[in-house]
Amino acid sequence: MNQFKWTPDFWQGWRESDNPYRKYKSERDRQLVLELLDLHQDERVLEVGCGYGWVSQALWEAAEIRWFGVDQAAEMIHHLRRIPSHASAPAAMADAVRLPFQDGTFDKVLCTGVLMHVAESELAARELVRVLRPGGRLVCSINNALSPYALPVQLWNRRKRGFVQKFRYPRSFRELLAGAGMRLGDIRGDGIAATVPINIGRFQFPPSGLFPYVQRLDEWAANRWPCLAYEVWFTGVKIVHPCAS
Repeated sequence: MNQFKWTPDFWQGWRESDNPYRKYKSERDRQLVLELLDLHQDERVLEVGCGYGWVSQALWEAAEIRWFGVDQAAEMIHHLRRIPSHASAPAAMADAVRLPFQDGTFDKVLCTGVLMHVAESELAARELVRVLRPGGRLVCSINNALSPYALPVQLWNRRKRGFVQKFRYPRSFRELLAGAGMRLGDIRGDGIAATVPINIGRFQFPPSGLFPYVQRLDEWAANRWPCLAYEVWFTGVKIVHPCAS
């Protein structure tokens, strides 16, 4: 077994794949981020796990924000700065469990597709809340232990040495964020069947040829039963405690 390592080439290959299911997932991530963050001019926005800039670029194009990005991999930061308009983007290496910012620094904090790959995900979640100002908005996501894909994906990942992909129950994660000081809104489901195709040899499930039908069914189901989605998104506002005013 090979030691697993995140690289810009891996993520770019995944995000910008011709596979219709991966393409759908990648574009839906961008759409959900913009919808849930509700960006406004001059807001201080932190993206934790910015990677090579797939979601970052959507943020930059949506509003004139004061964006900051962190990622654990220097390769990701280097690749992000290859985008001509953001060669000097304020991004830095940092661990999600020890963010290098003071309490209440940001108006909005985004962390999607990251916490499931952090061994100390509860510490990381509390860090996201810590650096958010009172009244600020948090958008983050987890892999869902209630998803029909959770068990087969976990079994498949056992062959990848050094790979972390945790699945959590939405209720327990909601309680964690609430305990950290967040007032949470409704959860959103990011795909039930049309998110992660499983490849075994030359066989793929669901098959690419069925994508248009799976997509329509998936959108209908995910909107009604987000608790079954492969990835669940949480949005919340940090509570202003009376003792802090």
